[in-house]
Amino acid sequence: MDIDISESDLAFEEEVLRNPFKLKGWLRYLDHKRDAPVRTVSVIYERALRSLPGSYKLWHMYLGHRTGQLRGKNPLQFSDEVRKTELCFERALLLLHKMPELWLKYIRFMRVQADVTRTRRVCDRALRALPVTQHARVWRMYLRFAEHVGGHTAHHVYARYLRAWPEESEQLVDYCESHEEWNAMTLALVKVLDNTGFRSSRGTSEYGLWVRLAHVLRVHARDLQGWDVERVMRDGIGRFADQAGALWAALGEWHAGQGDVERARDVYEEAVTSVRTVRDFALVFDAYAEFEQATVAAELEHDVERGRTGVRTALRLVQLERLLERRAFLASDVELREIPHSVRAWLRRAGLWRARADDSALTDKQRAKALDMERETFAQAVAAIDPRRATEGHVDELWLAYARSCGDDSTRRTVLDAAVAAPMASVAELAHVYVAYAEHELARGSVEGALRVLTQATAHVGSTRVDYRDESVAPAQ
Repeated sequence: MDIDISESDLAFEEEVLRNPFKLKGWLRYLDHKRDAPVRTVSVIYERALRSLPGSYKLWHMYLGHRTGQLRGKNPLQFSDEVRKTELCFERALLLLHKMPELWLKYIRFMRVQADVTRTRRVCDRALRALPVTQHARVWRMYLRFAEHVGGHTAHHVYARYLRAWPEESEQLVDYCESHEEWNAMTLALVKVLDNTGFRSSRGTSEYGLWVRLAHVLRVHARDLQGWDVERVMRDGIGRFADQAGALWAALGEWHAGQGDVERARDVYEEAVTSVRTVRDFALVFDAYAEFEQATVAAELEHDVERGRTGVRTALRLVQLERLLERRAFLASDVELREIPHSVRAWLRRAGLWRARADDSALTDKQRAKALDMERETFAQAVAAIDPRRATEGHVDELWLAYARSCGDDSTRRTVLDAAVAAPMASVAELAHVYVAYAEHELARGSVEGALRVLTQATAHVGSTRVDYRDESVAPAQ
């Protein structure tokens, strides 16, 4: 370890010989020799560390010096120097094994050597040596190394990592997705969703994870093995009944992708009649319409090849037309499931049947059936709505619209008699019905009938000491 000492070095040599345990003297000497040959600088570092073996600053500088000399060089051609540098790291960590920066520098150096086993062991030793508060820094580098290596190594490393940091499970999902490991990605998502205590560090909701799982099952179904896709998706639909639109659409698309057209249609039909929100309905119906359009296009293409139009094509076109015609009624069904006490929703539903009855393209029998359905809708509405929970209107509006929908006076009187006997939310609503009933009798020229209705409305019932604003008392009293 002899080096040539010039006259300019004598002052520094005297200083370090006089005070070998003083760090500043060695640092001044090293700064003076920064442009000297590599071997000379290395010898000075070794002499300094022999006197100050526990100096973090010296070791950090020395290791940076040695790794810098090997940067960009082939580790196989310079294997001796690589081995010497590794030994320097080991010597440094004998006394400074609690210093995370040295471990990180060692890991970075080992990653360049492309020796998977030895690099993995260095990472494991770092985790054992450092306190838990420093593990996150090591894991970041360890995971980058594992992702670069891939294969079983990556999955084993991630398994260890997630035992300590389960909230980071989405990192494994992202890794599997980037490497197109669809089976492993599906398994990782299922494990996360089965863990009821999982809380994503990214703030991803459970529903968001289910949508991601549904996307994988739908798009990469042919690459998955051993998965009951329908059962998994229906499990998600059962858990998120109020947000199931995306899952229903994914299930239908999966069946269509498998070539099972009839089963896909059954799934879409089940979806449009069971979703609970208008948003989900719009999503499912659009997917359903696109599916039907795709089947029609496929049949047309097949007909072009055969040179004639087949019965199947005509059937597909009829199915598509009927689906589009049903949209308004299906949307109304969803609206009524979502807000069953909405007066406006029930009036819109009845209006759909009235619009159909006014369609001149229909036969008399079809128009008569539409009118019957309008009256049946009103009957369902007044039976379903709780007057005190009614929204977007009042129950008396439904009763009067019901009466107007009746074709003959006797039926209309029957409806109005039922209306004045039905529960109302307030006296004003009941009074409105009585007034409308009396006006109806006058319009028909029946003065006696109007007087009978008004007499009934003003008849004394129960106690005379009733507060008009007392909602606990029935409006009829």
